Amino acid sequence: MYLGLTVVQVEEPTTLSELVEKLGESYLYAYDRRVVGVLVNNRRLWPTARLSPRDRVVVYPMVVGG
Repeated sequence: MYLGLTVVQVEEPTTLSELVEKLGESYLYAYDRRVVGVLVNNRRLWPTARLSPRDRVVVYPMVVGG
């Protein structure tokens, strides 16, 4: 499973976790496993943060190595 960079414009008030859930099961799984990062208007927010219309959400893959 590899998720690329995803940019979403919020259209209706929601929470961050609800928005990630709406993106699909693979996004929700990756978000729960912390293999993707999420920025809202260039800031990291809690999953319970309320999002407003026209907020810009960026979901990006974490780069790790070992």
